[in-house]
Amino acid sequence: MADSMLMYAITTAAFIGFVIILGSSRAKRYRHHVAPAAAASSENKKVKYSSDGKPM
Repeated sequence: MADSMLMYAITTAAFIGFVIILGSSRAKRYRHHVAPAAAASSENKKVKYSSDGKPM
């Protein structure tokens, strides 16, 4: 019985650790891609180009 409880505890801890690692990497990815509100000025707007490479 002690062996099965130990295996359950190890499996649960490994699963929780895995979820924490995945959650933190996902949070870092989303924080990296979010632009701050101050960066929405006209300087940071994307410029569209026509087929000959000139800005529209």
